[in-house]
Amino acid sequence: MSRSRFRAALALPATAALALSALAVPASAAETADKSSLVINEVVSNDDPVGDWVELANTDDNLDLDISGWKVLDDKDDHTPIVFPEGTKVESGGYFAFYTDGAANTPNGSEGFGLGKGDSVRVYDAEGNLVAETTWEGHVLPSWGRVPDKTGEFAATGASTRGAKNEAAAEQPGDDEPAAPEASQPWPYDNVYDVDLGGDFTGDDMSGVDFDDNGRAWVVNNGSGKLYALDFDEAAKKYTLAGTWTLKYADGTGTLDAEGVTVGPDGAIYVATERNNDDKKVSRPSVLRFEVEDGAETLTATHEWNLKDIVGEIEPNAGLEAISYIPEQKLFAVGVEADGKVYFLDLAEDGTHELKQEYQSPFAGVMALDYRQQDKQLRVLCDEACDGQSILLSHNGTEFVEDSEIQARPAHFANLANEGFGSYTTTSECVGGKAEATTRFLWADDGVADGISMRGAQDVRTVDCGTEGSSNGGSSAGAVIGTIFGVLLAFLAGIASAGPIAQWAKDNLGVEIKLPF
Repeated sequence: MSRSRFRAALALPATAALALSALAVPASAAETADKSSLVINEVVSNDDPVGDWVELANTDDNLDLDISGWKVLDDKDDHTPIVFPEGTKVESGGYFAFYTDGAANTPNGSEGFGLGKGDSVRVYDAEGNLVAETTWEGHVLPSWGRVPDKTGEFAATGASTRGAKNEAAAEQPGDDEPAAPEASQPWPYDNVYDVDLGGDFTGDDMSGVDFDDNGRAWVVNNGSGKLYALDFDEAAKKYTLAGTWTLKYADGTGTLDAEGVTVGPDGAIYVATERNNDDKKVSRPSVLRFEVEDGAETLTATHEWNLKDIVGEIEPNAGLEAISYIPEQKLFAVGVEADGKVYFLDLAEDGTHELKQEYQSPFAGVMALDYRQQDKQLRVLCDEACDGQSILLSHNGTEFVEDSEIQARPAHFANLANEGFGSYTTTSECVGGKAEATTRFLWADDGVADGISMRGAQDVRTVDCGTEGSSNGGSSAGAVIGTIFGVLLAFLAGIASAGPIAQWAKDNLGVEIKLPF
């Protein structure tokens, strides 16, 4: 997340301030960022198909900013201000964009006001004190925004980026902002579409994504600490919500800042967390294990691995952002937002951990990880801070090494705050030495751009296969070989030893052995 400094604006005349204060709504008593962390970040006064809009940003990377009862005006004191409803917040390090005209669009359902070609936006707190303002001359296209994002002076931007990081004109970074690494390869898949699930998924903070062996998607929310299960209907080509659970620490307390999720070798859910949201100023970079119970509303962690000794002293909201299990090496890969590192770890059942490898990615932060067993590659992804780029790693027999150039985000994507990514592949029946491999992809957008927090894609490719009539979720030839091998194991080694060997073959060779017992 970007860091920022706030530059205060001039005070409003006392009469106008008093008039505004009469509209005050009591702010939430919950812990909130200081009002000096708020900046006006971007304004569009023309050419948006819905209407004029303003984007606010919170430069505090640890605390949300409650703006309940705050007010927004243009340059005319006699206009009725927009008043933010109770519970309105700008998330830590995040954005809050809203339309200023039309009762169907404004945050409080008022008629609001349009923004002119020579106009201002002024933001007041609940007591009527001026907090921030900006003024422009003429309609500035595509938008009037801070460059660098959140920290710079206002200028014409390179693109309107509602709810996301500002882009400089000609895609040049600002003077104080390091450029993202250059992507030398395109994203290899495309055909991205919105996954509109409604409910909780119209809000922000959706983060990690992973698929289990049956194609069920698991998603976590870093604000509420909730875990979601999504099932995919092949006939309807649609995801549906299959379950929701609230995650707690082992003692039953806390609100997890759940950033990453993966399915472990035992079928349990492992969640990477940055902190306890009930104590946002304290870093708690932990991996927690959960056993999902149907019918339960709350899941309590069975294990916690605190990795502070591995990641060192980091900001509370810049810790463990991603996690993925790698079966061949029996290791968990964990990504860190603060420094762009990936740690490969053995998480022992007794709660201890052992670092096997440390990898420094080319990115400012690692925001998502996805291991594809079919390709034996780990995709390391950044978010909008690096223009949504990613890179692939593979294991060379000794360690994980880079297996691709830096790849650009999907061509149809805006530069979104994607903090979760997962993939799942199935393979059709083998005919004539060929089969059809279908891969589903799923992204989680923490910033819920355009009211959508999940986006998907599908890729279908023809692959070589070795055995007629076979099909499975990975290697079609492997299913037949596994079945034959299972019979031989039972005959040669007996039931007692066949089971462990079968498990070893699954973990290390990706072969599903069919035992005859």
